[in-house]
Amino acid sequence: MDRTLRRLLGAFTALTLVVHLVLATLLVAHARYTGRDDGAKWALATLCGGLFGVAGYVRAGD
Repeated sequence: MDRTLRRLLGAFTALTLVVHLVLATLLVAHARYTGRDDGAKWALATLCGGLFGVAGYVRAGD
């Protein structure tokens, strides 16, 4: 993998992480606001989904 592609992939991974962290935070906040107790479970699922999505993308490119 050349340097430019690695940089682009790193930026894409960082952006994906930030977006999923924001989504997970909003999920937990909404769950607390509505009185649900399963917000943490769904936040974890959101973060793992982002992680597995990026890993699958990288793996498909190899």
